[in-house]
This record gives sequence, structure tokens and C-alpha cells, in this order.
Amino acid sequence: MILKTIGSGSSGNCHLLTASNGETLILDCGVPISEIKKGLDWNIKNVVGCVVTHQHGDHSKSVYDLRKIGIKVATPYLANDEYSLVRLHFDHTRFRVIAFELTTKDRKWTHTNADGDPCPCYGYIISHPEMGRLLYVTDTEFVKWRFDDLNHILLEVDYDKNMVDMSNPAKASHVLRGHMSIDTACKFVKANYSPYDVQNVIMCHLSEENADKDNFIEQMKKVAIQSNVDVAEPNKEWELRNPNIAPF
Repeated sequence: MILKTIGSGSSGNCHLLTASNGETLILDCGVPISEIKKGLDWNIKNVVGCVVTHQHGDHSKSVYDLRKIGIKVATPYLANDEYSLVRLHFDHTRFRVIAFELTTKDRKWTHTNADGDPCPCYGYIISHPEMGRLLYVTDTEFVKWRFDDLNHILLEVDYDKNMVDMSNPAKASHVLRGHMSIDTACKFVKANYSPYDVQNVIMCHLSEENADKDNFIEQMKKVAIQSNVDVAEPNKEWELRNPNIAPF
């Protein structure tokens, strides 16, 4: 299985999961449809579907463009949507997807809109025999859930609180509200980490102003000691293997 990043950050988020037979699942579609097609080498026939975390444009920009060309797009944050399902099965593929709410213990959403109103946001557990289990989480201050048997983690790590300009309260609030810090991300990975199972920890959605890529990798390596630790950037790729299957 190949994980490829098309976009990561406030300018647009999109990742591709492609199996050895070419079947591809899109994770978020917050970039123009032309960029998605380019990332697919203009071959859309093997796209089995797309899962979207929430309604903000940097994650959902191309939802309707994808649907226009016949691709099933899962949008569980829309209560009345045709694909607002918690358990998602993409027909005739080996991808299996479970969506879960990113909420507090009292069921309040952990992400907000620009005006401070709650923004429904979902994380995903994606399974495939070639890679095992991938966790995809973005745009949340924290994750209350704990997960077993993870093999790969694709996780938003937006900012370092020491880099945020607190002299501008309004701007600082926008950064801190509904996004995950490197400190919180490291604690989350540590709580869900098994050195024999977790092969990759890929950090995504880094802030342009409040994140230090090299420092984030250094900090995450302290908790994900035996894993490949990296940062998602456009056109970057990783091979995701199922550690429970022999490579021959």
C-alpha cells in the first residue's frame, strides 16, 4: 500500500491510499479537483471512494466535483447526507472504513468554525489486508479514544504552543482552538503505541507559522521509538505494510 500526500495544511488537505492492484481511497479532498486528478496520474477509474473529515473547505473543497464524476464520497458530518454513515463499506474493494466522532467526554465537538461555533469532525480507522489498520485524525484539540492494533498513524500536529504569538489573543485563539499541538500529539501516540505494531507515524496539517518540522519529528521519535516518523508534504510517499504478513 502506498500513502501519497497531495496537500497538507491550511491551503488544502488530501492524501491517497493506493493498493497494489491500483485501487485508491482518497482521504479528504480539500484541494482543487485538478490537483487530485494530477496526483492520480489522471486515472480516476480505480478510485473506490473518498472519506472527508469535516465541512471546512481545506478538507472538503472537491466533494461535489468528485461526486459529479461518479466517486462515492463519505461525509458523516452531514446528518442528512446519503453517505452520512458511521460504518462505511466501499463495494467490491478490500478497504474497510469506520468513522468515529471527535468529541469530548460530554459529546461536544472538539473542532470549531471561525466564529467559535462547533464543527462536527470525524476520524477514521481504515483497514486493508496490505497495510493493516491506519488511523487518520485531523482538526481536533485531542482524541478521547484509545485504539488497539494500529499499524499506521496519520495525525494532525498543527502547532507548538511555544511558537504561538500570545500577544495577539484573537489570532492565538484561532490557532489553539480545534487543533492539536505537538505536546498533545506525542501524548496521544504514546498512549496508543505498540513498538511491534505501529510502523509509521506521519504528521500532517502543520501550521506554516507555528510549527517546526524537524523539531516535531525529533519529539515524536522519542515516543514512537521503533517507527518511521515523518511529516506529510505534497508529493511525498510512504509504503505501508501489514506487519502481520510476511513480505514474500
